Amino acid sequence: MKEEKRISFILRVLHNQIRDIIHKNAPRFDKGPKSQLQGGILGYLFDHRDQPVYQKDLEKEFRISRATATNTLQVMERDGLVVRQAMDKDARLKRIQLTDEAYANHKVIEKHMQMLDRRMLEGMSEIEVAELYRLLGIVLGNLEQYAVELSERPGTSEFPEE
Repeated sequence: MKEEKRISFILRVLHNQIRDIIHKNAPRFDKGPKSQLQGGILGYLFDHRDQPVYQKDLEKEFRISRATATNTLQVMERDGLVVRQAMDKDARLKRIQLTDEAYANHKVIEKHMQMLDRRMLEGMSEIEVAELYRLLGIVLGNLEQYAVELSERPGTSEFPEE
């Protein structure tokens, strides 16, 4: 009889496998991301390059604190990956953009990531791929809701009864 594994375990194994493949095979640049968060931010900025992106957008997208976002962006700015430009309407509001070099490097990374996506989805029909995205969306939504519930009752270490 086939043993069913916990979905959290399977997702963790997938995460580790993807991270290892990226680490072993992704193009490297002198001016590249130093962490997964930096890489994610570069990807987000690349995907949203035609619209203004502000620190609060990154905080929301990556579910990170203001302090984490500030520190990460300061390092990325110092390393020449991003620039922050004050907006004319409100100098406190700073639009975050990729530097030209980071943009060019990220185009290469995007091609690599597209290839990785194709490899992961090999052998699946379009309908199966759509279903996978749908199911993963449900899992993510459930986890987000659970995180909200946990934050509303801090200090609780009890597990709910089934």
